[in-house]
Amino acid sequence: MRLILRTFSLGFLCACSALSAIPYQWEPKSGESAFTLDVPENWRTWEAVKKNGVIAQFRKGNARIEVRSFATKENLTVAQIVNQKAARLASEYPAVRLIEEKESKFRENLHLSVWEIRHRGKLYREETAIAQSEHGPVVVSCLIPADRYAAYRTHCENAFYSLVLDADKSPESGGKTRVDLVSELQRLYYVNIPGTLPVVAPEVLMGAPATAPKPENKIQYDDNYILPDDASK
Repeated sequence: MRLILRTFSLGFLCACSALSAIPYQWEPKSGESAFTLDVPENWRTWEAVKKNGVIAQFRKGNARIEVRSFATKENLTVAQIVNQKAARLASEYPAVRLIEEKESKFRENLHLSVWEIRHRGKLYREETAIAQSEHGPVVVSCLIPADRYAAYRTHCENAFYSLVLDADKSPESGGKTRVDLVSELQRLYYVNIPGTLPVVAPEVLMGAPATAPKPENKIQYDDNYILPDDASK
C-alpha cells in the first residue's frame, strides 16, 4: 500500500512540474500590441523583433508555441488572417490542411482554428488562436506532434486562454483584465424548477432597487359593515 501511495505521489508531482507555467510579457517596440500569456517554464524562448512587430517562440523538442504580434495600418478580418496563416504554413510544409474553425465558447474575441500538417513522414497538429487588437492582430499558435497531443494539449489551451492584450487592460486596474459585470452575469446558468419563482434578468439585478409605495393612512371598511351614526355612537 505504501509503495502504491509513493508511486502515485511521484507521478502526481511529475505531472504538476510538467504542467507548470510562467507568465511571459512583451512590451511593444514598433507599434504592435503588447501581450501577456502563460508558457511552460522549461521551454526554450526565442524572439525575433521585426520592423512592425515581434515573433516569440517557446520550444521543447518538436513542440512549439508561437506568438505573432504585428502593427497594421488597416483592420484585417479574421478570414484575411487565416488566409495569411495558410499561405505561411504552405510555404514551410509540403502538406497543410485546415480541418476546423470556430469561435471560442469561453472567451470573446478569440477565433480558433485547427490545422493538420505532414512533414518528413510525421503528422503534426497545429492549433491557432487569433485575437484582435486596436494595434493589430495577435496570433498564438501551438504546433505539436499528433501522437503527443494528449501530453501537450494543456500547454496549448493554457497559452490561448491566458492571453491578455494591452487593450484588455485598464490603467487604474494595474494591468488586470477589465470585467464587464453585466456580461459576466449574463454568462451564469440559472436553474428554474417548475413551480418556483421566475428567473430574474441580470439587467434587473443591476438596476436601482425598487421601493414599495407607502400605504396611505386610510381605514378600509368591508362593504357589509354599516358605519355608526351619531345616535348609535
